[in-house]
Amino acid sequence: MRCLAVLLLTLLSANARPWTDDVLYFVLTDRFHDGDPANNTPAGSDPLLYDPLQKNIGMYQGGDLRGLEQAIESGYFTDLGVTALWITPPVKNVWRSGYDLGGWKTGYHGYWAQDFLDIDPHLTSAVSMKGEKYPDGAEGRMRHYRDFVALAHSKGLKVVQDVVLNHAGPVFFYDVNGNGAFDNQAKEEWVQPFKRDGFYPNAMWMDIAKWNLEKAQPDGPRELLGKRIATKGVLADLSSYGRKGFSSDSLGKSDGEEIECDFFSLRDLWTAPDSDHFDRLVNEFVEIYAFYLLNVGVDGLRIDTVKHVHHEFWDAFTERLRKRLGAKAKDKLLFGEVYDGDPKKLGVYTWRSDAPARKEPCLDSVLDFQTCFAAREYLRHEGGEYGSAAKLERAMKAFRGAEGDRPYYNPNPGPDGKNAREKSVTFIENHDGLNRFRVAGVTAERNDLAQALVMTLPGIPCIYYGAEVALHDTKGKVGQDTESGRLTLFPREAEAKLSELKEEPSFKVISRAAALRAELPVLRDGEFRPLWVDSPQSGEDDGVFAFCREKKDGKVIVVFNAAAEPRTPKLPAADFPAGTKLGVTPVCGTSPVSQATVGPDERVEVALGPNTAVILQRIVEPVRAK
Repeated sequence: MRCLAVLLLTLLSANARPWTDDVLYFVLTDRFHDGDPANNTPAGSDPLLYDPLQKNIGMYQGGDLRGLEQAIESGYFTDLGVTALWITPPVKNVWRSGYDLGGWKTGYHGYWAQDFLDIDPHLTSAVSMKGEKYPDGAEGRMRHYRDFVALAHSKGLKVVQDVVLNHAGPVFFYDVNGNGAFDNQAKEEWVQPFKRDGFYPNAMWMDIAKWNLEKAQPDGPRELLGKRIATKGVLADLSSYGRKGFSSDSLGKSDGEEIECDFFSLRDLWTAPDSDHFDRLVNEFVEIYAFYLLNVGVDGLRIDTVKHVHHEFWDAFTERLRKRLGAKAKDKLLFGEVYDGDPKKLGVYTWRSDAPARKEPCLDSVLDFQTCFAAREYLRHEGGEYGSAAKLERAMKAFRGAEGDRPYYNPNPGPDGKNAREKSVTFIENHDGLNRFRVAGVTAERNDLAQALVMTLPGIPCIYYGAEVALHDTKGKVGQDTESGRLTLFPREAEAKLSELKEEPSFKVISRAAALRAELPVLRDGEFRPLWVDSPQSGEDDGVFAFCREKKDGKVIVVFNAAAEPRTPKLPAADFPAGTKLGVTPVCGTSPVSQATVGPDERVEVALGPNTAVILQRIVEPVRAK
């Protein structure tokens, strides 16, 4: 049965609900559900890029907007407790690339943009959900995307669009042999070694239609949805790109090389503030994404590869975009991916590069990698093993850390009155090398515990698609980076009904946690205080992690047991006075008692089953009439 609190939150209009009240669901669109098989091999595309068996993770598997629309209509996301969908980039991609990480692959994931103002035909349908035919071409595809956003809004769901401003797909090649033609079997024409000084002058636009290896777009103004979009063709100008080649270890560098190089065969945009085209490039992206936010109706942007772009570019882009949005800027969320576990490096992008002269936010927030890494160390282990929660405790404390007088995370509010710490996105798995939480040897019960942690820690919680059915990547291994978890949620040959997925134990765990988060405002915006990490009676960790979420008008205690055995810790009572009765509400796992009492020593004892999370809150006795 749906929780009334979740329904009330979800049914609020998207604009009326602060982002701190939301639960994000991150979905790799091609891997959710093939709702419209007619778009699996778009007209003119190479049919060999699609895998009808949905086994090869490097190929298209058929997931599309129609599959998401069907789930929205069925109430799937509402029943799960989700209030916002974050989708991978929907723009038209290069469909095939050679010599990427791991070899030849397709652009099923959306991060290889070819046309920033078109929606990829693998994702769109010829007719609407109501059976009305869309116009052919880019106009029809954009109308479908707008209808998808409108349908989400009609069910109280926000939509976050993933965007890439660091690079385009492999839209040009390096003409190494000087023959003026792309030799697509020659690795050196896809990938050249990084050139620290100068650039490669032999770059030439691609032209292989069946793989959509085409010149980047837009190359001028566009007319879409009855709106003239005044783009200038900056992305279709080779001088807008660095053309400096690829550095194999750029992800780990911090000397500027990571900002200037290509990612394998992807093409790096030149974002240096002293470039001749800097203002034109910033304005081009402002024009493009203002269109998605204002005319399509998208509610927020998740910005990819933030640390691989000059900081000054983000200053200019966020400032100009907010100015363009005007009063609507307060409803939009701009959060970024800074792939780093150092809170100082994460938080720096919530500040402008010219701080402290200017204190307003650059990005609204970032994905909380520091907490992700620490949470995985605590919980992501094979069998009944577990790690220490000590790093998780330190990660949460570092959230309020500072360098000198300046906090790591910008405490100054954005247009919506919330600051970067409040809007930080909490997660424990993703589509990149981190991969799924549940890989070989990791149990479904431990997966549930991980999702419960995401839902009860500070920040905006983000569930990765498939977590609700404990989707298992049996090829992935703990401690090994891989993309093997990019699995289709319900494969065609064994297609489950959405109603059946809702009966999965993990679905119910997330739904229950979302309901508690909706019912208890302190779980959405309360401060974090650690209570228990290591057993005082032992030199070894006991697998128990407890913390308090509190604010002026209330508090709760949240307790996790990652051990495969029951635990009965005697916890600090978080300043609840002796004699206070506390209700014990399971989030996942089993707890044999439903009530506990704070003892005279101002501690509370609670029995925990294996892989269990519970919430303790004060029982308010009803006032009896005299």
